[in-house]
Amino acid sequence: MKKQYSETLLAKARKIKAVVLDCDGTLTDNTEVTGLDAPSAHGLLKRRSHYDGQGVSLIRAVGIPVAIITGEKGPGAQMITKLVERWNGLPSVKNRAWIQVALFTGYAGEEKVLKLRQWLKTNQLTSEDCAVMGDDLVDVPMLRAVGFRACPITAEEVVREMADFISDRPAGYGAVRDLANLILTARGIDPTTLPTK
Repeated sequence: MKKQYSETLLAKARKIKAVVLDCDGTLTDNTEVTGLDAPSAHGLLKRRSHYDGQGVSLIRAVGIPVAIITGEKGPGAQMITKLVERWNGLPSVKNRAWIQVALFTGYAGEEKVLKLRQWLKTNQLTSEDCAVMGDDLVDVPMLRAVGFRACPITAEEVVREMADFISDRPAGYGAVRDLANLILTARGIDPTTLPTK
């Protein structure tokens, strides 16, 4: 059965021209496995879903730029750095630099808002054009700064209370894909007609 959305939500989602995501608690399940001898991860392992990666691909396929703004930096940001490099190397992105995922690491709180506004200005967009998906207090300033607020169902209550859209799936298990599905439905786009990589 196809997901049903309110007309109010669909009208608001139709206005989205850019998507910004937090990493931990949005693209990942907000947990780390530490203390492992894993040189590629510097002892940190994080869990994420391929559903979310496909969601990012679908958002880009309809011409919506995507950015990730995270407080993670250094070794803690290696997972998301490698993932974004892989996404930006997919066949659907080659010769289309404008749909590469932008990644900004080491930003928290109000710093996220400054980076968000700078990225939007570079893309000739406004805060009202933008959807943000975040999960916790560090994301609240960025959520307050945009026209569309989204969060995973596992987000903190304060974030869920301010959200326009709450995913059915938890963070790291398809929450971003739920946002992508909403955007496609709002635009009347059949996802099976879009490139999958």
